[in-house]
Amino acid sequence: MLVLAGCSTNPRSLSAVSPAQQATEPAKNRVVQAHQKTKPHTVQLAKARKAPAASTLEKVTWCARKQQGKMYCWGGSSPTTGFDCSGLTQYSFKQGAGVNLPRTAAAQYQAAEKVNQQEARKGDLVFFRTRGKRVSHVGIYLGDNKFIHAPRTGKSITTSKLQGYWKQRLVGFGRVQGACRPVYS
Repeated sequence: MLVLAGCSTNPRSLSAVSPAQQATEPAKNRVVQAHQKTKPHTVQLAKARKAPAASTLEKVTWCARKQQGKMYCWGGSSPTTGFDCSGLTQYSFKQGAGVNLPRTAAAQYQAAEKVNQQEARKGDLVFFRTRGKRVSHVGIYLGDNKFIHAPRTGKSITTSKLQGYWKQRLVGFGRVQGACRPVYS
């Protein structure tokens, strides 16, 4: 039996029928009325459930999004210390897909299979040159020209669009081998 907090479990309280009507009305009608009275709770329960992740990449993006709003921390790689860009991607892939990524954005770029922007999909890494000639920044692509990342000191983990500053510094996209697997419940 499923008991919802704040909901009555007394069968008599579920029925909108008086005791006199209960004696004369068929039991089938009482069950339908009781169901109609409890239906809003069923709908609320259904809305509260999340759709299961279709793949480990869904879990990766969920792990990263869960960190949104936390402040950037240079060298950070955990929810308790905070994250820098590569720490966020490393943590999200480890938690969501069980894949170990190298620690720096440049090393992650070297390890990833390169894909062009048209083939990029949710959960791929997106790389940038924000200083110098080397890859120095990484985020997780969310699709629709959006990505989640830990931008820099003084800023929090956020979702940004691939336009303006970020489009000018875009190096490319990378797919992490072994990260996309179906999730079985």
